[in-house]
Amino acid sequence: MQKQGLSLGNYKGIRVNLDYSWFIMFTLVVYMLANYFFPHNFVEISGSEAWILSIVAALLFFISILLHEFAHALAARNRNVEISEIVLFIFGGLAKMKKEPERARDEFVIAGAGPLCSFVLGLLFLGAALVLEPVVREGVYGVLWYIGYLNILLVVFNLVPGFPLDGGRMMRAALWHYTGNLRKSTRIVSNLGQIFAFFLMFTGLLVVFGGSIVVGVVWIFVGMFLLQSAKSGYYMVAMREGLSGIPVNKIMTTNPSTVHPDISLRNLVNEFFFKNRFSCFPVMKQNEFVGLVEINQVKAVDREQWEFTRVSDIMTPREALRTASPDTDAYDVLMQMIDAGSGRLPVLENGELIGIISRKDIMQFVEFRETLGA
Repeated sequence: MQKQGLSLGNYKGIRVNLDYSWFIMFTLVVYMLANYFFPHNFVEISGSEAWILSIVAALLFFISILLHEFAHALAARNRNVEISEIVLFIFGGLAKMKKEPERARDEFVIAGAGPLCSFVLGLLFLGAALVLEPVVREGVYGVLWYIGYLNILLVVFNLVPGFPLDGGRMMRAALWHYTGNLRKSTRIVSNLGQIFAFFLMFTGLLVVFGGSIVVGVVWIFVGMFLLQSAKSGYYMVAMREGLSGIPVNKIMTTNPSTVHPDISLRNLVNEFFFKNRFSCFPVMKQNEFVGLVEINQVKAVDREQWEFTRVSDIMTPREALRTASPDTDAYDVLMQMIDAGSGRLPVLENGELIGIISRKDIMQFVEFRETLGA
């Protein structure tokens, strides 16, 4: 699966990506600053200067968010929790962990590092605004004051004790420490997060009816995002507990149907995709696993070329694939698939293909265990 966004580089092994949705928020922030904040608070600033200052302020704000996420990432590294990437998107930023912390105190420190960073940044910008006010243009003062104010506001917002906000994670860590029950602790902060999300959406509606349509819509969408994240946060913990100690070979599909790399896409579609109704097939040549071919790869080829295109022309070769071993913990494999943006992984033993594990297999396994109370 190809990730949608732009790569901003790599720092200490942590990828930094810019999701395309970020440009929506960036444009919105610049528009609101240029049309409302600067004209209403600094009357001596011209229209063109307001737009330039708004772009600078928006960039500084998102750099602040990036530093906030790096604080999480570096704290995680110090606690031996691996961070795969940082993504900036429409609702802010996200430091993606390959695996959740195993101890409550680790989660508390990791979650608290972000607000602490934002608090320090807020004090620095507000202090700079106070010190430099007599000697800089009022527009520069406005930028410094605004970024300082936003960072302090970010701290307050993030410390709300509801999942998935940092305050929710810190509260979960505290409850987890005292109760020893991660799932129960997550359920509590997830419920609090959902209550806060509904509060934001309700507030957004009031703001819309009050005439500030753009601001109100933003709050509504933020609330919807937090609501979904709060629900999925609890679901992932349930998955974690449901898969704990379960090896891949207990869930995977064994003896999967395979295809030869030399068959045409026409035959692949007619003889395999239509008849078996799977979305992916391992590719085998002389009993050797050489790659995977997926239905999306076929869709990317012009239908008129299916007769003349071979599986080997479009498949993902083995060396480019992530793989799992049969005794790997199923939760670790799920996290690996999420990190790679993949829906399935081949399972190899001594270099030989023995099965396929998919997200669907894992989800169904957990659902069955939940239903049976096992």
